[in-house]
Parts: sequence; C-alpha cells; structure tokens
Amino acid sequence: MKKILNAKQVGVVLLCAVLATACSNNPETTTSTTTTEAATPAAVQSTTTTAAGVQTARSDLIQKVEYDSDDNYTDWSSSNPTQIMLSGTAATVNGTGVEVKDGKVSITAAGTYVVSGKLDNGQIAVKVKDKGIVRLVLNGAEIYNSSTSAIFVEEAGKTIISLQEGTTNLVSDGKTYVYPDAATDEPNSAIFSKDDLTINGTGKLVVQANYNNGITSKDKLKITGGTLAVQAVDDGLMGRDLVAVQAGDLTIAAGGHGIKTTNDKAGSEGYLSITGGTFNIESGEDALHSKGGLHIAGGDIHINAGDDGIHADVSIAIAGGKIDIAQSEEGIEAPTIVISDGQTSLVANDDGVNASSGSSETAAEGGQGGQGGQSGQSGQSGQGGQGGPKGPGGESGAASNNKLTITGGYLSVDAKGDGLDANGSIVMTGGTVIVNGPTDNGNGPLDYDGTFEMTGGFLVAAGSSGMAQATSEQSTQPGILMTYNKSQQAGAMVHMEDGEGNTILTFAPPKSYQSLFVSSPNLKTGASYTLYAGGTSTGSAAKGLYDGGEYQGGTKVVDFTTSSVITWLSESGVTAARSGMGGPGGNPGQGGGRGGMRPEGDGAAPQRAQQ
Repeated sequence: MKKILNAKQVGVVLLCAVLATACSNNPETTTSTTTTEAATPAAVQSTTTTAAGVQTARSDLIQKVEYDSDDNYTDWSSSNPTQIMLSGTAATVNGTGVEVKDGKVSITAAGTYVVSGKLDNGQIAVKVKDKGIVRLVLNGAEIYNSSTSAIFVEEAGKTIISLQEGTTNLVSDGKTYVYPDAATDEPNSAIFSKDDLTINGTGKLVVQANYNNGITSKDKLKITGGTLAVQAVDDGLMGRDLVAVQAGDLTIAAGGHGIKTTNDKAGSEGYLSITGGTFNIESGEDALHSKGGLHIAGGDIHINAGDDGIHADVSIAIAGGKIDIAQSEEGIEAPTIVISDGQTSLVANDDGVNASSGSSETAAEGGQGGQGGQSGQSGQSGQGGQGGPKGPGGESGAASNNKLTITGGYLSVDAKGDGLDANGSIVMTGGTVIVNGPTDNGNGPLDYDGTFEMTGGFLVAAGSSGMAQATSEQSTQPGILMTYNKSQQAGAMVHMEDGEGNTILTFAPPKSYQSLFVSSPNLKTGASYTLYAGGTSTGSAAKGLYDGGEYQGGTKVVDFTTSSVITWLSESGVTAARSGMGGPGGNPGQGGGRGGMRPEGDGAAPQRAQQ
C-alpha cells in the first residue's frame, strides 16, 4: 500500500548519495552494538560480500552524525551548578541564572542546573539569548503542567538534559494547551525545544504527553544514554532536522509515529540515525519515520506498528543491529533500500519490504492492467496480456529509480502482501533472505517491475503461485522456481539435494504455499537435482529454514536438470518460462502490465492492481 508523496519528495530519491562518507571515519561506527546471529546455512555464511563491497553500498545512503563532547554524560558536581529545589508551586534556588515566578522556573544564562523535587503545576523554561549551552540535570524531579509543556526551551545554543544515576524523573503536560493567541501553536510537546536538544545519563525519564507529542526538537534531537519511557497521544520523539540515538533504553507508546523527523525541504530533509540502544515501540502510525534518510547500524529494536514499521521518504540503510517488527502494515518502505548487515525479522499485513516512491508512482503504472495469462494445457504456454495505458504521474515500473539492494545480513519476511516488492528493481549480492509470502493469488513472494539480479547470497521465497516471479535472467547465480499443482499445507517440508546427495534446501514454510523459489551459491547450471516433500530433519530451524542435521523420510516429487540460470519447475518436470500477470512491462510512456515470468501450464494469473 503506497503512501501519497508530493513531486518534491519523489524527486529526491537519491539525495543521500551526495553525502557519501567513508564509514571508517564515521564516529557512529565506533559505537558498541549487540547483534544476535540467526540460524544461517553454513554454505551461505561465506557468501556475504566483502567489507569493501558493503562499504560501497552503505556509504551511498549514510550521513555523518557528529556527537560533541558535551553530548556524553559527565559528572556535574565539579561544575559549580545552580541548585533548583521544586516544591509545590514554587522553587528554591541556590545559585544564579534563574528566575521564579508563578510556578515558572526560568533559566536565563548558560550553565549547569540541577533540578530536584516536585512542581505541581509549573514549567522549567530555558531562554538564553546569547545562545549558550544549558545543562539541565534531572536529579529526582517531577514536573507537571496542566496547560502547556512541562519543559520548554524557547532559546539556547543547545540544551542537554542529563538523567542522574539512580533517579526516576517525570514530566507531564495537560490534555489541553492554553496559548496567548490563535496564531500560536507551540510548544506542543511535554518537552519542547526550539533548538538542539540532547538527552544523556543513566537515570530514568518518564514522559506523559497528554496533549500531543512526547519530546520535540525543532532542530536536532540526540540521545546518548538514559532510560526513557514515553507515552504520547501523537508522536513519541520528534526532531525536525535530525533524530540520532547512540545509546539508551527507550520504551515508546505513541498514538502517531514512534520516532520521526519532519524536515521535508528539498536538499535538507530530516535524517534518523540509530547506532545503539534498546527500543520497544508501539505506534498507531509508523514506528520509525523519516522525511529524508534513515540509517540503522546497531541496537535492539522491537516494533509493533499500526502502519509501517520503518519508513523513509528518501532512503533506508540497514547496516547492523537486531530488528524485530512483530506487527506492521508494510514492514520496511522507502524509494531506495539497502540492507548490508544485521538481523531483521518482520511481519506485515501488506508488503514486507517495499521499494516504492508512493501512490503517485502507482498512478503512473496506470489504467487497466493487461489480461492475465490464460491457463496452459498440458505444458502449453498460456497467453500474456496486453498492457493498459499509462495513467498520470511520474516515472514508474521498470524505468523507476526505486531499488532494493541486499548485500549481506539476515532478513526474514512474513507478508500477507508481496514479500520483497520493488516498483523498480532488486539486486542481491549476499546475505540470507527468507520470505514466507502471501497465501492469496493477488500477491507474490517476489514482486518487481524492472529486474531482479541475483549474484550471491541465499534466497528462499514461498507463497501463492498466481503472481509468482523468479529472479531475472540477468542473474549470475542460478535459481529454481517450483510451482505445485495445488496448495501445500503450512509446515509441509520441502527438501532439495543435488545428484551427490548434498543438501541445497530443507524448508518447512509456516504458511500454506503453492510456489517456492530458491537461489543458492550451491546451485549449478547443468547439474541434476531431486526435490522431496515431507520427511524430517534433525537440523536447527529458524523461520522454517533448517541448518545442518540430516534429512530423511521424504517422498520424491521430481528429478530435474538445470539448463539455464533460472529453472522453471512443476511436478511434471522442467517447464519453459512464459510471460504472465498482465503481459510484458511497458516502456516509459506505454504503461501496461508487469513483466514477471511464470512457468507454463500452471493456470491463469489473477489480475490485481499494483499495491
């Protein structure tokens, strides 16, 4: 399901490429991260691309995020801080740079301020006209406000909120804000800063955002430590130009987006960077959302999203960390997606991984799609349909710049819509990908409009057969697409081995399936193979894919010999590939159906609108 993007957003698909930066010079790469290894076939582990290859793919999408020395927590006791003791609707101040009036505690000078106690209905306000740096140490503080933000940074060069070790701190705003006039609409978050904001330390901060957002910076928001528990009516964390998380333990429950950037000005789109930390995000909309690029190189991320799990309007680069998207509409979506490392598992009600520019592109695919291929008779080729006219909108389909690139890492997809979907092209050179795709014939485990070039790595994709595609003939690594006469039960094991008895695949898809595609570095052209059904394996399984162990007790389905880079297979043996699913793809200006291929004689391809 595509999002509506304006022409400006679509036009900056490759913006991040101009910011290519050597990862070895990026401070983010020095951050320690935790990555859990997944069960991966031993033969595949050696096929991951070299460090140089991954470097090239990553640097095209990654911006350099700089962390200043004051972004990290340091001991404040030797900095001659001003002490602020909150009590009811008043405060006692020991030091300079603070004014207190009617429950509002105003910080007017740069320096370090240590806040403790409870403010029943008031605000900590920062207004430093000389743009100095303010460090606000929360040392067991509770700040409540019934009509506006609990902490409001009106002006400062940077504000640093430090969470003192061993303390729990709380901020809470009202359900309704009172503004001085109808033209004023900010602050609008429990913690709101017009300038750069950093949160660090080892203590805990609880944010109760009853009006709108939890924590907002209209410039850059950085988190380098602390335990944050944010509950927000709308968005959890928001930075206009940047949100960067280096460390910390974040729990976010948001009615809107979990973490987002908002700057969509061409040439300066907001950027979201995660290089460490632990995340538990429940969101009504996207869990991670960027108006520009989005980069994940570390961390342990758990997501339950009402819309996309991870979404960016320009690009997504996943280069490390552990990502578990337990619920989403679309798991990962951006015009350009590069996965080079890490362990990613996702569940999606629609498409799993979607390289897409939005609904303007869908409109460009346009008109009525071609007729699906007619049912073949005993191996006779069905007929491809005629393409429909191109509708209004921008470049799309085979001519689109949308691209999914996989160079390494581990990716597991469980999708009700398309598994891997590109309104453009797909390239895979390394890594392990498991797709448990759709059970309905209106979607496919693999779905692309341009090409899918497979030159390395391991890919297995199971699902329905109506829209099934294999990788492209441009691939250099062989692949096999098996289509069964009828749907196979969920958990029904499929095993493939070569003529010498070496295992190519042992897989028990957790959902029913009628097509299965596999590409492995162990597959050869001009070699003999046997496909089995049922049986048992003593290997270890993850997402249905078995690693190691011994297979026995299966029933032979078919013997076959590969003769080309893509082998089309049925229970009767090798078949010839043919066009279907709306016929050949159109060139720009022609529109038309999609150019996917299906084996002969496996029935009509149900027609559907491109999702």
